[in-house]
Amino acid sequence: MRNPFSVEDVPNPLAPDVEDFARSTRLPSDPSTDENALAWVTVATEADGLDGAWTSRWRRGAEPWQQGVATLRADGDRVFILYRDAATFLIEAQLRGDRLVGRYVDVDHPTETGPWLGLVRDPYRIDGYCPRGRWDLRRCSPDERPEPIVAALVTEARLLGANELRELVGFARYLRWRAGGDKS
Repeated sequence: MRNPFSVEDVPNPLAPDVEDFARSTRLPSDPSTDENALAWVTVATEADGLDGAWTSRWRRGAEPWQQGVATLRADGDRVFILYRDAATFLIEAQLRGDRLVGRYVDVDHPTETGPWLGLVRDPYRIDGYCPRGRWDLRRCSPDERPEPIVAALVTEARLLGANELRELVGFARYLRWRAGGDKS
């Protein structure tokens, strides 16, 4: 067994389809515009390298995010990520500079598997990509530690449609103007 989590290993973590996916995936040119750039984690987590606890989320296409917890363990150039929400997934990837190239597998349904590419932005953020969508990992960095009410508001705002979100932002600007904080 290669992984440290005592579950079945990921089959063929560096197979040709994984390499093709890693080569062909288009990454955003500006990391600040990536949808994982905005701090969405509400629980502060200390980071000591990549190992340890993460909050993780995935989605297919435009479906709603599924959020869970992940534990990451590095062993040389191999990285193992055990993710849990309603299901349990294992990702095995090879660290190549700032990229993690590998495969995921549903531990309970081993036919549910596919390539995964992670871009390590820092010890608090990994932008993840899979063929049908996204699979990100995040920690709350010291400069992002949100107050619980702000984190809850951000979480709720993500559920709003474009018009509702514009209305909310307009209301926030109005409140700031009323308080004398917005001179523009």
